Amino acid sequence: MKRIKSVVLFYNSKRRKALVCAAGIERRLRAAGAKVFKICVNDAYCDFRAADAAVAVGGDGTVLYAARHVISRGIPVLGINAGGLGFLSGMEQKEFVKSLDSFLRGDFKKFRRSLLSVSVTRGNKTMFGPLPALNDCVIRSQESRAFTLRASFGSQFLSEYFGDGLIVSTPSGSTAYSLAASGPIVMPDLEVFLLSPICPHTLTHRPIVLSAAEQLNVAVQGGHSGPQLVTLSIDGQENFRLEPGDTVVIGRHAKSFQMLAPQGFSYFDILRRKLSWGER
Repeated sequence: MKRIKSVVLFYNSKRRKALVCAAGIERRLRAAGAKVFKICVNDAYCDFRAADAAVAVGGDGTVLYAARHVISRGIPVLGINAGGLGFLSGMEQKEFVKSLDSFLRGDFKKFRRSLLSVSVTRGNKTMFGPLPALNDCVIRSQESRAFTLRASFGSQFLSEYFGDGLIVSTPSGSTAYSLAASGPIVMPDLEVFLLSPICPHTLTHRPIVLSAAEQLNVAVQGGHSGPQLVTLSIDGQENFRLEPGDTVVIGRHAKSFQMLAPQGFSYFDILRRKLSWGER
């Protein structure tokens, strides 16, 4: 990786810890001679020039926001945790201060993460998207009533799901909402989709791992008690109201998310530290 001379700094102004951390990182980057373009994730408008790298200061939501805005430009992102769990972060705040010179020299390692490409069709018309998703797309009812979704994988009928909805996630998103719905933890460099039903009204429906080589279509069938409010959510940040007959089209995004982390970064170490994985 080449030496980093310009950085896009994403930060969450509504979190005091993230705001203070971002200010400190900005000072250090500028003092080291790097150009810094600041982006607040709470602003409606996001525009910036090309840069050598991006730094996302905050929780996982800040990294998800940054990912959605940089993948078209091929800018790698370093997540610095200044929020809660910070599972998508490459390092903690105190670690970055010690590693600043190494970061600017371009010594950090790139990890490629696959993304979903999500759109909604109504009849023969595309109503929403396609948009990238680093973690997941979620189809669920906003009411206390179950509804039916019909899923097809490639040219094959997969299943009908009657319940509160479905989570379709990337391997990166396997430790997010999908995990809470009893989905498996999946190595982030695999090219697969995870389909996890939300509170299915049958004991026979379980999460399934599908190849990302085929397209997944999920059609909204409606509820047994008439129309209801069903929404599609992309990474918890982009939302669209679905109608009966709409089809959510999910495929592998043409580009990947480039995550930066220091040499020696271990996904299994993150599992142990963040999720207490394997502890008795």
